[in-house]
Amino acid sequence: MSNLRPNLDVELLQARWVLGGIEPDQLVQMALSALELGFDGTALRQLAGLSQPRSCDLGSLPARAFEEMGLKAIDREEAVFVLLDRGEPRVLANLRSAFPDFSERWKKHVADWGANSSGSYLGMGEFVHFVVEDLYEKGNFDETRRVFQVLEQQLVGADQETTDLVALGFFETLQNFASWRPEGNKVYEQFFGPLSREIWRELQRIWAGKSSLMDVIRAEHEATETDKS
Repeated sequence: MSNLRPNLDVELLQARWVLGGIEPDQLVQMALSALELGFDGTALRQLAGLSQPRSCDLGSLPARAFEEMGLKAIDREEAVFVLLDRGEPRVLANLRSAFPDFSERWKKHVADWGANSSGSYLGMGEFVHFVVEDLYEKGNFDETRRVFQVLEQQLVGADQETTDLVALGFFETLQNFASWRPEGNKVYEQFFGPLSREIWRELQRIWAGKSSLMDVIRAEHEATETDKS
């Protein structure tokens, strides 16, 4: 039955359920898919037969259903590790490895907010909070400098997906978030390498004269329409 697992990531589904990231009706759909793939069991059949269930209706069914799919019960901490192990971008994994204090902060964030908080851009946004609140504003300038050195290394020879994640997930979030902090966002420019500075300036150009994300989207839409004409 192991050849069926790539079509249904039951470990990920279990982790999301434990962290509150799956609604009861989604579990019903999971049970239906599992039965179609060849899994079987009383709990799976009972779960698949429910219509618009509420969480209080499920009782032990989810745990028993996951057990029938070959999984042992996991706690919230184990669920967080499963989530972080599934498709995490290399750059975010590198940042967690390079800065253990951030890794603990991110794990806590995922555990507190559930499976829906584990996205790549949310991870980079949380890293911005770590850099601003936990490093720079506490006077840890050496570690702040090291952050930008690590990011610069990630940008060298990076593919478009990684570049976008660093540019939009980190630097754009830093520009916006730090602009509301007491010292503003310009204090971070001293730490930039050449690639980071180039991204920063491009973001400043895009945001020039705009006060909201909607202004940016509107300007990009107007530029696109102009190009078409």
